[in-house]
Amino acid sequence: MAEAGWDIDGIVEAYFGGCTGEPFLDRQEEWQQWQRFLDMLCAAALFLKEQEREESAQRIGGMLSDQELMKVLEPHGKVEFEGKKRFRQVFEMLLGKEPEDVRGQEGLAFAGFLKSGLLSYGEILAFLMAAAVDLNRKYERVFGVLQEEAHPTARPSLGLVWDLCTLFLEEEDGYQGQLWDEDSFLYRFLLEPWAQKADMSRLSRPLCLNKRVVQILAGEPMQMGSLSRYAQVLEYEAEMEEILCNQEQFEELLQVFSAMTGKKSGGIIHLCAMEGVGKKFLMKSLGAVAEMDVLCVDMSCLLAQDDGAVYSILRDIMLKCIYEKSLLYLDKVPFEPARLPGIQRIFAFLQDYINLYFIGAQGQRPKELSVRGSWYTISLEIPGTGVQKRFWSYFAQGLGLRFGEDVDVDQLVSRYHMTPGRISQVLECALLDAPIDGEGFVASEKLLERQVRMKCSAEFGEYAARLESPFTWEDLQLPEGSRRLLKAACDRVRYRSVVHDRFGFGRKLPYGNGTSIVFYGPPGTGKTMAAQVFARELGLDIYRIDLSQIGSKYIGETEKNLGAVFEAARFSNAVLFFDEADALFTKRTEVSNSNDKYANAQTAYLLQKIEEYSGVSILATNVMQNFDSAFKRRMTFMIPVEQPDEGTRLLLWQKIFPRETPLEADVDFGVFARKAELTGSSIKSAAVAAAYRAAAEHRKVQNQDLVEAVDFEYRRTGRMGIGNELYEELYMRTGGE
Repeated sequence: MAEAGWDIDGIVEAYFGGCTGEPFLDRQEEWQQWQRFLDMLCAAALFLKEQEREESAQRIGGMLSDQELMKVLEPHGKVEFEGKKRFRQVFEMLLGKEPEDVRGQEGLAFAGFLKSGLLSYGEILAFLMAAAVDLNRKYERVFGVLQEEAHPTARPSLGLVWDLCTLFLEEEDGYQGQLWDEDSFLYRFLLEPWAQKADMSRLSRPLCLNKRVVQILAGEPMQMGSLSRYAQVLEYEAEMEEILCNQEQFEELLQVFSAMTGKKSGGIIHLCAMEGVGKKFLMKSLGAVAEMDVLCVDMSCLLAQDDGAVYSILRDIMLKCIYEKSLLYLDKVPFEPARLPGIQRIFAFLQDYINLYFIGAQGQRPKELSVRGSWYTISLEIPGTGVQKRFWSYFAQGLGLRFGEDVDVDQLVSRYHMTPGRISQVLECALLDAPIDGEGFVASEKLLERQVRMKCSAEFGEYAARLESPFTWEDLQLPEGSRRLLKAACDRVRYRSVVHDRFGFGRKLPYGNGTSIVFYGPPGTGKTMAAQVFARELGLDIYRIDLSQIGSKYIGETEKNLGAVFEAARFSNAVLFFDEADALFTKRTEVSNSNDKYANAQTAYLLQKIEEYSGVSILATNVMQNFDSAFKRRMTFMIPVEQPDEGTRLLLWQKIFPRETPLEADVDFGVFARKAELTGSSIKSAAVAAAYRAAAEHRKVQNQDLVEAVDFEYRRTGRMGIGNELYEELYMRTGGE
């Protein structure tokens, strides 16, 4: 490039003659044309240097010879490079050739970075120069010469980038300050961290690309790699599946997303719902409309790492989202007070580079959590039984799983209130254990029931313990009226879907869809057994609430503990059994002091939580008179469990001993049923005591064992002994024969 041949238009024509503004066809053309632009800048810089043009005196990025140093120290005015305007036109033409839709241009490497909107013109040049060294070794020599490096090869320095920027950018572009900003996207995500050396200025700082970025530019797709531990890609599908629920919420999500994207107003869109309601499905549906993948990050896994690891992972997440133009969705964001500082730091980090992203979390936004821009909340609810039926059929069909003849889907959704996510999990696990008949996999009611109970098991901690339910209707001896009421309570749960959806009562009963039962009667009459039979009949787990752990002398603590119990049970499909509930559900009194006021507030809170609970609450009490009429009206069923009469006692005696128990032939249960007025609990205790005595003496159970055991039960409960009467009855009967 001789002095006489210094013609800017000629130079541009030589490098870019015939180049149009049409988008690049492929990766090769893209790199070739950006390489030409870099070649043009470097050639111009070398020419200026070799010809000792006045523009060359403004260089700050290279070492200078003594002669050059003396020259630049002399007073001189500012001289602009005359080709700056034309070079800038070429630069902006190349930027315009980057396609708007990167996904449609298979193989393009630079487009994903340059179209992010996070790189200034100066930073784009720095990125291009750092990439050039890794993609073509000629630039090591070129940059070494321009920087007057002692060794023949070199990476570009910050100073050299600054020098080349002067050939096509104006000071008003602000590239000087941008290149110093080490919190920028360029430094944080595209370049390797730099450890400053004591003998090296910042202008001498070499620019080296992040290894992930080099892999992308070299043609290797950006793999998830270790990111798969913390995130998954929800790939968009041109034809998404039908949205079975939350259709209105999806339309709201789409409208808000479009508005915030169109106005370029940053912020967060919060999908507020419990796990499994369909937040990921909505995000995938949004991605289908926007033609973008969704990078779904599991925040519970991410936050389990130390701070250093968290930000390293976040950098990879951001790089993937920005390069691949994916939507970012943070799932399972915890709003516990102890976690908020860490969440706040992550949000602030992300908002520096991503204008809009999405989160999934239960509960409303804490006041302590601040964000730049808008925070828009969309609440998702667990679908009703009618929609749940559709999910059972939809997921089963997708898995190729058929329901057995004993499966009634109406009863399934009536007994088990479940999110779509849990329904899917239950059916996936059922498929693994399902037998195969001539038509494929088939799931029985028993198989589905077992999987539901495994997936919905609740964690009550110290507040409750699970009860086994070994008893059946045959074991339970109730008066006919009480038995009918208990069966009606079962039907209330079993046919909820039919009444609410098919009969239309769900529209008239939007609140209080659970079932509450009170068993009342003397101690030991079988109230706990009745609750266990009820749970077994419906295939539900039953938990006995430990009232000693619930109640507290401190104001507000009892309500707090009860709230924790109902929250844990919210979607567990568990039966909550409050045994001896008198301690909590006592008759409300006239307020004469603060204690009365506090007790009334507790009762009101309990009633509220029972009515809100969509499952079954069972209360057992020995003294029904302690419950006021208002309380009774709000219970679904009031079932008496009375002292058993003679006929009932006889049945209890006959059924209490297992078939394996050896009994003497003359054991007469009729005498014990007639003479000993025992409750079912006392009969069981006496039978067990008699069995132990017989076992210790290696013989069958005799009348004498039962007489002594029954006599002990009488005395244990504070009554006069009955042993003599039983002996006399048995003796007289024997003598009469």
